[in-house]
Amino acid sequence: MLGTLRNALAQPPDVAAKALLGCDLIRIMPEGDVVVCRIVEAEAYHESEPCCHAYRGVTRRNASMFMRAGHAYIYLIYGMYYCLNVSCGKEGEGAAVLIRAAEPVMPSSLRLSGPGLLCQALCINRELDGCDMLAPASSLRLHKRGLMRGEEVAVTKRIGLPAEDNLMWRFTIAQSPYLSRKAKKA
Repeated sequence: MLGTLRNALAQPPDVAAKALLGCDLIRIMPEGDVVVCRIVEAEAYHESEPCCHAYRGVTRRNASMFMRAGHAYIYLIYGMYYCLNVSCGKEGEGAAVLIRAAEPVMPSSLRLSGPGLLCQALCINRELDGCDMLAPASSLRLHKRGLMRGEEVAVTKRIGLPAEDNLMWRFTIAQSPYLSRKAKKA
C-alpha cells in the first residue's frame, strides 16, 4: 500500500495533489495521543513557477521539497503559522503539495480548515520537516484511503496568489464542509 501511495506522489504535483485527497493524515502527538484526519483540500506547487518556494533552487529552508516523494516540507508563514506540504515528483525536483484542510476523524472536534489551523491542531512545526510521511514509525504519516462513493473532486485556482497565477492547481473534495474556502460560483 505504501509503495502505491509513494508511486502516486512521485507524479507531477497536480496529479499528486489529487492522489492525496481522501488520504488519512495520522499524527502521533508529543504526549502519545493519536489524531487521524482526512485530507479534503490540497494545492500543487512546482519549481518551474515563480509562486513555488523551489523556484530559485535548493536552500536550507526548502531542501525537503527536493527529497523523495512522501517527505514533509514544513515552513513558517507570517512569522507565526506553520504549513505542511508533502514532497512529490521525482527526487531532486522541487515540487510539493500544500495540505490546506482536513476533516477531523479522531477526535472529531479539531479545527483543521486552513493550513495554519491544521498545523496548530496537530502540533506540526519545523522539527518534523523532512520526515518520511510514508514510514510506518513516523509520528506524522499518510495512509492511502481515497474518495468515498459519491464524492467529486473540484478544481480551482490556488488561494492567496497574484491574479496572474492562473494555474488550476487547488484540488478539493467538492462536498466537504471542512474546506478552508468554498469555491466561488462561476
